[in-house]
Amino acid sequence: MRNEKGFSVAVPAGWEPSRDESGAGSFYRRPGDRSALLQIFRITEPDSVGACELLRISSEALGAKPGYREVSVDALSGESCELVYEYDSEESHGRRRGIERITVAADGRRWALLAAGPAADGPAVRANLTAALDSFRPD
Repeated sequence: MRNEKGFSVAVPAGWEPSRDESGAGSFYRRPGDRSALLQIFRITEPDSVGACELLRISSEALGAKPGYREVSVDALSGESCELVYEYDSEESHGRRRGIERITVAADGRRWALLAAGPAADGPAVRANLTAALDSFRPD
């Protein structure tokens, strides 16, 4: 799916851009279903702040969510890093799992891709993120 904010990405079948979100970047959801999402945004912090450090800061901010638990923060190949977490979510009808990956595009710009959904559907959340990462093409 082509996005006006400078990238294209694959989203799950039937998902559409969601315009009524409060967070940064672009969101995608299944119409009428707020239990799962895909969010993509540019990292604007200086490169001197490493990807894992940014995700640790993000994790601290998420700590205000009810039942928040950081599962892992892992450095990956290159300058990428991934945060996995869970929290209590009315939208997801129980526990929500989030997986946020910071990745570096060929032009050196950093992007965050985040998939979230019911924790019981953890494999689907991972699959949504993997498909987005594999297809992500910034302009």
